[in-house]
Amino acid sequence: MKPSCRLLLLLALTAGCATTPQGPSAAAESYAKALEENRLTDAYALTTGLAEGEKGFQERYADAAARQERAASVRAVVGQLEARAPNLIVERRENAWRVVETRPADEAKAVLTRFLNAVDARDWEKAWSLLSAPLRSRYTPDRFRDDFEREPLARERVRKARLALKGAMKVTNAEASIALGADRAVRLVMEDGEYRVAAIE
Repeated sequence: MKPSCRLLLLLALTAGCATTPQGPSAAAESYAKALEENRLTDAYALTTGLAEGEKGFQERYADAAARQERAASVRAVVGQLEARAPNLIVERRENAWRVVETRPADEAKAVLTRFLNAVDARDWEKAWSLLSAPLRSRYTPDRFRDDFEREPLARERVRKARLALKGAMKVTNAEASIALGADRAVRLVMEDGEYRVAAIE
């Protein structure tokens, strides 16, 4: 092979190595590493974006402590990753991906569990992403965090919702709910084939 051809091949292979990480685990690790190294443009490129754009992302992680905290929180849950599509959930189990066999009630409970876990972990972006469309349009992740922390009953509602997961989930065509007591419930709605949290009353 001519030297010029070898050089072109090497450049092509190098370019291929610089593409977006393959698989959710690799993407999560690359995101965490970019945050740790203060490569915020690279980290933002690995996200789905923010309403306030890259400038808002840069402001959010301008502080080294905030970057380290976010990177650590990402790495802490890499082993719990899921891939989702309408009527399909794939989970990482023992270093391999497995299809989850579910029923509608199981799917609704899984979404609620992920939401509660995200709130407990203070992963406000994840929690916000699991809200229904009307709530997502009303909030940003930061505003959701602020409202949650200001609401005196918020933690108690989250605690009751987690306890309610042991009970029966009532499922209709477009909605799922678990009773929390007299006239109170957790409600999830179906949007684009997936459940989203609409209310914790």
